[in-house]
Amino acid sequence: MASTADSKPQLSTQQRVIDYVRRYGRVQPQDIAEEFDLGGVETLNVLTTLEEMGALRLVSGGDGVAAVPTGQSLCDPYTGTCI
Repeated sequence: MASTADSKPQLSTQQRVIDYVRRYGRVQPQDIAEEFDLGGVETLNVLTTLEEMGALRLVSGGDGVAAVPTGQSLCDPYTGTCI
C-alpha cells in the first residue's frame, strides 16, 4: 500500500523554480541548474518560458544574468489553475 506522501501530486519543474526564485530573490541560472539537476540548455529553456509567462524576469548584472521574481500570480482565468 502506498504511503500518503507518495500519493501527493508532484510540483512541476516550473512551479519549483518559481518558488525557489521567490524564496531567494535573485538567483543565477547555474544555481537553479544545480538545485534541480537540470542541464544548461534545459535551465535556460525553463527560465525563458517563465519570463515569457511573466513569472520572473531575467536581468543582467555585474555577475551575469540572474532570475528575479516579478510578484505576479500566474493563474489561468479560464481553468482557475495557478502556478
